[in-house]
Amino acid sequence: MSKITFNPRWKEELLASSNEGVLIFELTMGQLHVYFPDAEQWKKVVPAWAGEKWEVYVQACTDWCKENKIPISITHDAYVYEEKT
Repeated sequence: MSKITFNPRWKEELLASSNEGVLIFELTMGQLHVYFPDAEQWKKVVPAWAGEKWEVYVQACTDWCKENKIPISITHDAYVYEEKT
């Protein structure tokens, strides 16, 4: 697995980029907060290449949030989708 880098984007999105692709997560603005999908929701909506990588992504995102002092919540209704270039 390649390194995952995170970058906030102006439209309340958090980009998670790796060599395999880019996933977009919900990031509220004003008071920053990341909403991350639970494992069940993850498997329903992510592309095949990310299907078995929930633990890797949630750990990387949690670490990034801690470094940046941003709260993270794992919820059943958080969105995630693949950015196609």
